[in-house]
Amino acid sequence: MINSISQEQEKLILEYRQKWFKIGLQIEQTDYHKIKKEINTIHALLGFKEPEVVLVNSPYQALKTLMELDGASKIIGQPLEKLFDRKISLLKSEIKNQLNEELWFSLKINFLSELTDLFLDRLEIPFWNLLEEKLEVELGNKWDKLSSLLWIEKQLQPQNEWEPSVEFYCNIFSSWASIGEACIYDFCISVLKCEHNPEKWKTFQNLISYCGWILPYENICIIYIFSP
Repeated sequence: MINSISQEQEKLILEYRQKWFKIGLQIEQTDYHKIKKEINTIHALLGFKEPEVVLVNSPYQALKTLMELDGASKIIGQPLEKLFDRKISLLKSEIKNQLNEELWFSLKINFLSELTDLFLDRLEIPFWNLLEEKLEVELGNKWDKLSSLLWIEKQLQPQNEWEPSVEFYCNIFSSWASIGEACIYDFCISVLKCEHNPEKWKTFQNLISYCGWILPYENICIIYIFSP
């Protein structure tokens, strides 16, 4: 159990924040085969066969492509974002269990607050709201169909009458929304030498570094890639 960090390790926090800040804003040529390999890897980890991988160069095109594939009677299969998230949570559990609870909380404050404020609150959420408004006007009656493909209803088991019986989540894996978590894992693995699953960590890093959004379904993955 790691209960504290040294002054030398604490000085590296800013360095790792800056590292992932740059990764979040980077634009570099993406290797299609590398992305396909990572998608196949995570599908295999989830127990699914290799999906068809469709690369697009904007979030707008990603959502339009989803509509077109569904309209062409493509069998896209079940949404997988929750399973993606569950696999990543296993990586988080591996690392978190090696740290004192107070230390973990402190690292979350140091890494998550600034990166989440920039990438999620100031970039992703406003951008998504604008994109949603544009598509709702453009698609008209078809907007409800797109929403049903993106927003998934999950039945819950409430313990009392005040708890919700259902929740909705969006079937999109976003690199911007995951930057803060990746930064914490990187620091814990590289600096604190936490034990981890190297394959899961490598896959998670590559998904964030090369993919903007992933719309993961059982048979098809639509990926908005960063491109120069």
